[in-house]
Amino acid sequence: MKLTTHDIDALVTWSLIRAAHRAQRELTQLFAEHGLSPVQFGVLTHLSTGTPMTQAQLAREVLVRPQSISGVLDGLVHRGLISRSEGRSKGRRNPLTLTTAGHDLMSVVWPLVHAANQPDRLGLSATETATLNEILLRLASDQDRPQP
Repeated sequence: MKLTTHDIDALVTWSLIRAAHRAQRELTQLFAEHGLSPVQFGVLTHLSTGTPMTQAQLAREVLVRPQSISGVLDGLVHRGLISRSEGRSKGRRNPLTLTTAGHDLMSVVWPLVHAANQPDRLGLSATETATLNEILLRLASDQDRPQP
């Protein structure tokens, strides 16, 4: 089988992966300058809403396994960026919240990430950016998608 560039570019999911890798490289560098990984940024972002969240809820929001997020959360607690609301024990809800230090870090990082998402930085119009985001949010959601 001989493919053409057009054949390859017609694969929506492959184009999405390529675009995601580019965006991840750029944001990962920005996060690293502030001592964060993309997953840590995701956790801090969701806790920035002011709603306490459990480990399982945060794992779902940042699209990682609950087992994988445990070390991430422990590191953020150790750095004083988030706190657990009560003693940690197996089988008990243990909501996490953003600390003052976490809010302070987000007040520095969020504007930089927001700037990186501006249409002119993405090479898109405002309408294209809004449409793309709407589509990506649908693709990222498990709802209303046929299962293979």
